[in-house]
Amino acid sequence: MIFEKTLKEIAERTEGIQGVVIMGMDGIAIGERIIDPACSIQTVGIEYASAIKSIQKAAVSLSAGDVHEVIVNTSSNVILLRLITPEYFIALALSPDGNYGKARYLLRMAVPRLVQEF
Repeated sequence: MIFEKTLKEIAERTEGIQGVVIMGMDGIAIGERIIDPACSIQTVGIEYASAIKSIQKAAVSLSAGDVHEVIVNTSSNVILLRLITPEYFIALALSPDGNYGKARYLLRMAVPRLVQEF
């Protein structure tokens, strides 16, 4: 399946990755790859799904256009959220010293392949 192949590729090519998940805005994961067992990437996705919805609403009210990416940088990790469609996104968790530039690039490159599956 393209989801598993894509998640595996992202996980293998991203330094400092803790986990990556493809999830619907309803909080249902359709594919995941866990690297660090301490990272509950599904919980990360569920919690940030509501944040994405709020950011999308704010973007609409500001006439800012479509939201493509959200980055949350905390003391324990960096969370990258990339929308695949308005209803699906990919969430990636990195350690603070992870290569988030490369992670952003890999997510951006993966989205066109994933869009075809929806």
